[in-house]
This record gives sequence, C-alpha cells and structure tokens, in this order.
Amino acid sequence: MNEKVNTMDEIDKDQLYRSAWKHWTADTQMDILIEEMAELTQAILKTRREGVVFSHAIAEETADVLICLEQIERVMRDINFWETVQSVKERKLERLKDRLMDSLADKYPGLGEQVMGTSR
Repeated sequence: MNEKVNTMDEIDKDQLYRSAWKHWTADTQMDILIEEMAELTQAILKTRREGVVFSHAIAEETADVLICLEQIERVMRDINFWETVQSVKERKLERLKDRLMDSLADKYPGLGEQVMGTSR
C-alpha cells in the first residue's frame, strides 16, 4: 500500500523548526529530544514484550524523535556543523558494512560478496 501522505511544505516546516528552536531555546529543545527518545525506548520495549516488532506507539514516538532530529539538523546546518555529522555517519556506515561483511563471511563463506556486490 503506497498511500501519499500530505506533508507540510518544506519551507513552512523549516520556518516552524527554526521558530520553535528560537522560542523554546536550545536547552529546552534538547531536553524534549531526550524525553522523546526515552518514550521511543519505552514503546519499543513494551511492543517487544507483546511479541511484535512494530506498533502504533512505535510509529508515534518515532515521528516525535524524527521531528526533534530534523529540528536539530536545521540548526546544525545553520552553524555549519552538519558536515561533521555527515562525515561521522559515513564512517559509521562503512564500519556497519564491514561488520556485516565479516559476519556474512563467517556464517556463509562467499555470500557477503554476492549480497553486497563487493569483494574483501
């Protein structure tokens, strides 16, 4: 099911994020992020106890965390810090790829190269 969800215009969202950051200050917004991440953690744990992977509660809390993170991304872009985040992210993605390749090679010799399209 590929329903198109109506989204807020990017310019409006950008202005909303910047205005919220300015109005409630960085400390408050970072505290809200921490709270939202804790709520997501609780939703994941509760959902797992119920024997499923995803739930409406996880969707709700994920949306809250993403909103906070998008807001922080806007601010980081404004102070030219986003490039640092992206650089760290790329390094961590490479590490994830290496770990996956190692794990696949250990469990299924030769399969990692077939799956990832690379050789080690």
